[in-house]
Amino acid sequence: MPMTITLSKEDRVKKMVRSIMQDYTNVTSIACIFVDIQGKERSSKYNFTKFCHFMRSIPEFRSKCYQCDLCGGLETLKNRSCCPYRCHAGLVDFSIPVVCENQLHGFIVSGQMISDDMRIPNLQAQTPWQTDSQAFKYFRAVPQYRYEEIMSASRVLFSLCQTSEALSYETPTIGGKTSDDGELSHITRPEIRKTVTYIKEHLSCNLSLRTIADEVFLSESYLSKLFKQEMNMNLMQYINQCRVREGEKILASSHESVDAISRRLGYHRTSYFCKIFKQYTGETPHAYRKKYNL
Repeated sequence: MPMTITLSKEDRVKKMVRSIMQDYTNVTSIACIFVDIQGKERSSKYNFTKFCHFMRSIPEFRSKCYQCDLCGGLETLKNRSCCPYRCHAGLVDFSIPVVCENQLHGFIVSGQMISDDMRIPNLQAQTPWQTDSQAFKYFRAVPQYRYEEIMSASRVLFSLCQTSEALSYETPTIGGKTSDDGELSHITRPEIRKTVTYIKEHLSCNLSLRTIADEVFLSESYLSKLFKQEMNMNLMQYINQCRVREGEKILASSHESVDAISRRLGYHRTSYFCKIFKQYTGETPHAYRKKYNL
């Protein structure tokens, strides 16, 4: 009687991801890797540049690579669309979440490109690697791509994941919570939709009524009035709510310190972030994280 080998869900996902990345790199020659929900490598390095091999060989830089891979994946999840970004080393990457049966297993991260396009944001502060002559030599050999080519490559990878029999792109449950970005469809005023989108894309910035009003071309008083009518809360309450939601995601899926998360979400004082977090969730960030054994 022949022996039957049944693969676990995790093994099936890894096998499918490996097949996707092989097809993707064969067609595009663009580097990619599969990372887990902490940003750590869980596959071979496909078509990696010498520059990225070098950066990941240095522990200090490698930890920053992990952070960028995780944050890039969470950005895609949050926006439900691929968001190219500049990593800490200045290269352009993009990330596709790997979701199976409503569980987030990790992210396929691709890129390692150079682009001067201003539409691509920096994800983290840049690492000062330029003084290393070997790193600079490798960096000069990194391929350059236009913005349109980067977006095309992201669509190719996204399509491969979508057509996979084992994977889906539904919003997964992370730490017991579901992402909630469907609110835009319930907002009637286009000015407020634009305001909400701007806030979600700039949570790490110093958001104020004045800067947001300038961005959406409204007076501060009129924007404040419209926003409260549409959202049933004032602008700062909404900003804090968005930051707390984002903080919940990061706390449930990473080991990043509360101090680092606080700074990433635009708070200058960790104590204030903890106060706001408890006000909205009923518990401290440390207590929230403890529930997920992180």
